[in-house]
Amino acid sequence: MLKTLMLAVLFAVVGNPNADEMRNVIDNAASSPQQGFKVHISVDMEGLAGVVDSSHTSSAGRNYAAARDQMIAEANAAIAAAFEAGASEVVVIDSHGDKTNLQPEKLDRRATLISGGPRPLGMMGGIDESFDAAVFIGYHARASTMDATLDHTYTGQLKHVWINDHELGEAGLNAGVAGQFGVPVVFVSGDLAVTEEVEALIPAVEGVAVKEAIGQTAAHLLHPKESLERIAAGVKAGLVRRAETQPLTFEWPVTLRIEVADAGQADQVMFVPGMERVGARIVEYVAPDFVSAYRMSRLVRLLAQ
Repeated sequence: MLKTLMLAVLFAVVGNPNADEMRNVIDNAASSPQQGFKVHISVDMEGLAGVVDSSHTSSAGRNYAAARDQMIAEANAAIAAAFEAGASEVVVIDSHGDKTNLQPEKLDRRATLISGGPRPLGMMGGIDESFDAAVFIGYHARASTMDATLDHTYTGQLKHVWINDHELGEAGLNAGVAGQFGVPVVFVSGDLAVTEEVEALIPAVEGVAVKEAIGQTAAHLLHPKESLERIAAGVKAGLVRRAETQPLTFEWPVTLRIEVADAGQADQVMFVPGMERVGARIVEYVAPDFVSAYRMSRLVRLLAQ
């Protein structure tokens, strides 16, 4: 691409007897997918097509096998779209529950997989400055969201999480982790509530809603195959336009505030040095940067259990 543009400048200066032909070459080069970028794909389960309750998301549930197959299908749709858009490397992160849901042998062999836990960066395991874009598949809305399917933030213990007075769920927190490394989130799929949640934080993101909540465990669903087609198209579009999408960043130091489910849980969290109690169920911590705040949110969750 760079060589083509340099030739274009040269011909513009000295003249070109085949100007029309050169113009066509330049146009084709500019419209072709950019090559050689690296993509991080985080895959959760609650926001997958067809998933509405714990029978899908719990490994003991009667519908878990079907949801697991859909998880692989949506991950593979995103992987294929990333390579079609010009990616040279794709890393997939199993981001649900114990993080061993994606079966490696069923994943598109062009991608690599991060499986199991715990991990320091949780659902954003492996993220660093070497990535050019992040993709969220099967995500859900933050805890306490109206008209959202299976809304929560990590566990039932966390009712609200704020960063610098901005309320965030898993999607926003994960996007903030990516943002600290300069990586933009270019695509999110899940229910309508989470796509709207992420679009409010990252206006240029591509979002695909595969369902719309009727209640917390009920939804109006797209057909799973239709969902795969829309996800593939959305991922490709988001990656092609990734230069237009800014990483989600917050000013440092970062003030983390969390409301837990009951006062007893807040009592447990107060064993953390530097933690402040600002309400019966609300604790606050000032972290030097976003990733540190993210890690503290994970510690609060563990202590609140």
